[in-house]
Amino acid sequence: MVTNADVVSRHPLSAVADEAARALVRVRLGPGADARVMLPVLYPSGASVMLRVGGGPKEYMVTDDGSAAREADMAGATEFFHRAAREVAEQCGVRFDGNELFEIDAPADNLPGFMAIVADASRRAAQLVAERHAEKLDRKLKVGLADRLIDVFGQRAIEIRPQYSGASTHPWSFDAAARFGERIVLFAGVTPSAVSISSAYLKLDDVRRLAEAPKTVAVLTRPSAFRQDQRLILGRAAAILDAKATDEEFRRAAA
Repeated sequence: MVTNADVVSRHPLSAVADEAARALVRVRLGPGADARVMLPVLYPSGASVMLRVGGGPKEYMVTDDGSAAREADMAGATEFFHRAAREVAEQCGVRFDGNELFEIDAPADNLPGFMAIVADASRRAAQLVAERHAEKLDRKLKVGLADRLIDVFGQRAIEIRPQYSGASTHPWSFDAAARFGERIVLFAGVTPSAVSISSAYLKLDDVRRLAEAPKTVAVLTRPSAFRQDQRLILGRAAAILDAKATDEEFRRAAA
């Protein structure tokens, strides 16, 4: 009879893969008899999903222990959490008590499956919260940016929500354009969310590739919240400006 140990001994790669797989999941005992399990599932912040498993021996409780709720709180997006978590809980078939996403009737023979479902539900709830929070920040930034540009350059120089086609001929919507005679400067407000950064880069880069490209400016809200690589990517396609920059800094960026 060939055992698992025999297979591992004959195929060193199996041992390496097995060790790597074990390293992806970490388990530690929590208060009482509960176990904390960290899975290779990531929240938008980059933190790993941590589950709490208790009960047994026939049925177990699996909960995210409020991890998704804490993610929302740390992002300042608590207002979006309850609705998002209820929606995801219904879609995934798990329970939600106002703080935790959980399942209390996970049978022992299918515990890994229930752990995967609860972890995914927790991640999806946090992701949905992050997206809705980013949309709110984006709307606020765009309105504030247009008003600021009008204050700096005057009403007649500013066009709000113009469309401009890039090298691909796709028409992109920008937050504002400043027109100085024949010269155009396009402004795009960008928040630290991945969705905002990627969409801004797509249109800024496409316009940059035109033979006679207008100047483009990426206006960042909370610049310190952007990673260095994100700033570098945006900087390849546009001038970078803090949304709280002075009037003179706005004028220099548009020059």
